Amino acid sequence: MITLLWALACAPSIPGVKIGPADTQPPSDSPTEGQGGDSDPQDSDPDDSDAPAGPCPAEMALIGEALCVDRVEASLETLVDGVWTPRTPYGPLDGETTRAVAKPGRVPQGYISGDEAEAACGAVNKRLCTSEEWLLVCQGDEGRVYPYGDTYDLMACNDTYGGGHPVVDYFGTSDGVWDTTHMNDAGINQQADSLAASGDFPACVTPEGVLDLHGNLHEWVNDADGTFRGGFYADAKINGTGCEYRTTAHSRDYHDYSTGFRCCADATN
Repeated sequence: MITLLWALACAPSIPGVKIGPADTQPPSDSPTEGQGGDSDPQDSDPDDSDAPAGPCPAEMALIGEALCVDRVEASLETLVDGVWTPRTPYGPLDGETTRAVAKPGRVPQGYISGDEAEAACGAVNKRLCTSEEWLLVCQGDEGRVYPYGDTYDLMACNDTYGGGHPVVDYFGTSDGVWDTTHMNDAGINQQADSLAASGDFPACVTPEGVLDLHGNLHEWVNDADGTFRGGFYADAKINGTGCEYRTTAHSRDYHDYSTGFRCCADATN
C-alpha cells in the first residue's frame, strides 16, 4: 500500500483529458532499451577541442558572471570495452561507470539517483547544481515564475501528460506497482506522450537558452537530504508552482522513471 507521503510527493492526480503535445517520442536514432544507439563514441566526447574558448564549455550557458549550467538535461555515456558509448536512457544503472553528456536531441537519463547523478557530473569535471544555483537559472535575477516568464503556457514545456498516471497506464493497474522494481521499469518512459528528447519543447527555455527546467524530468540538486526540482512530464504542479516545484520525500539513493539531472560548473576567468 502506497504511503500518504509518497502519494503526495510522487503520485499526482492527472486530468484524464489529453492536452499534451501530439508527439514527444524519442527520435528514431535514440538509444533503445539494452542498446547503445547509433552515435559514434568518438563523436560523443564532451571535451570537444574545437569548442570556442570562453567562461563556459560550449554545451553550457553562462548565468551571471560565475555560474555555468548545462543547456539541456543530461544523458549518459558508459564505458564499454574502454570506449565511451551512449547509454540507453531507459532503466536504472547497474554499477556502470558513466559520465554526463549534455547534447540536444538525445533523450535524457531517467531512473537515476542523486548519488549516481553527482558521480556522472564529476566524471566530466562538473557537479550537481545547488538548490540556490538551480533556482537562479530557472527564475533569473527578476524572479520568473516559470523559466520562460511569469504566465503559464500550456504548450511550452513537457508537463501535460495526457494519460492517467504513467505507472498505472503502463501496468494497467494501480495495485502492487508502487515498489522499486515496478517504478524503475524501462518501459514507463517509452510510452506515448511521456519523456521527450532535449529540444522537443523549444519554448520551454530561459533567456539564456537553458531548456526543460520545468517538466520532462525531475532534476536532482546537491542537497544532502535529497531534493529534486522542476517537476516531470506527468506532474509539475503538486509540489510547487513553476520554478518553485521541489520534492524532498526521498534520500539521494532514490531513483525511479521520473528522476533526472543536469550539471553545473564554475565559470572560468
